[in-house]
Amino acid sequence: MIVKNDYPILEYSTDKTAIINPGRHSLIFPRLCLVTFFREVLAGAVEKYGGTVVGTYISEMKEFPLYRFEVEGTEVCAIQAVVASGSIAMMTDWLYGGGVEAIVCCGCCGVLADIPAGDVIIPVRALRDEGASYQYLPPARFIDLPDKPIQCFRQVLDIHQIPYVECATWSTDGFYRETGEMVDYRRQEGCKVVEMECATMAAIAEFRGKVFGQLLYSGDILTGNAEDYDDRDWNHNTSAREKLFGLALEALRML
Repeated sequence: MIVKNDYPILEYSTDKTAIINPGRHSLIFPRLCLVTFFREVLAGAVEKYGGTVVGTYISEMKEFPLYRFEVEGTEVCAIQAVVASGSIAMMTDWLYGGGVEAIVCCGCCGVLADIPAGDVIIPVRALRDEGASYQYLPPARFIDLPDKPIQCFRQVLDIHQIPYVECATWSTDGFYRETGEMVDYRRQEGCKVVEMECATMAAIAEFRGKVFGQLLYSGDILTGNAEDYDDRDWNHNTSAREKLFGLALEALRML
């Protein structure tokens, strides 16, 4: 059944079977998967644990190998993430279609509040200001992330005595439309950080009956005006990226 709307992005099909479905390939992936935006950290982990390629996500951008390796007896797989909702939707569905049951994603985010660079963020809900989630779930302003991964994140962070922030995240497709007034508006709704994929990945997990959780570290700061913008060299924060990858991997093994 098609749920119609004046605006196409809000139209929704209740049919769970599409013309092209994930899982058409014969590959079977490990049930636990780490999706990371940190290419260089992933490469180090593959070398450290002796990762082997068990599948390849093919796109027009490039081919993304999916690596399998064991960490203290636990089999996991890991892949470099693609950016933005439409792209990550296809990769996420491909992973679930190949037998993955639980995904932990680790990445960076912009901050809408006074959060120091490199701090750990646990998103507990995501504002759906992107497109792909509306192809999987009926329209709603927010999507809540499941409790189990959040509990695992808390446990790991408490073990290592690492402080963290729990908050709502603003998932947006409009990287160049994060205006000052929009930042203020999202802050009023309770969002403390902004990224581009969380709402989409959470929606697909809910639609497929799978598990999803995300860890972020605080990157650039989006308060003030354009003249005051500070990227805080977010994509070269090696220590934060390595730390978050390790924490995410540890939490994933608990799932």
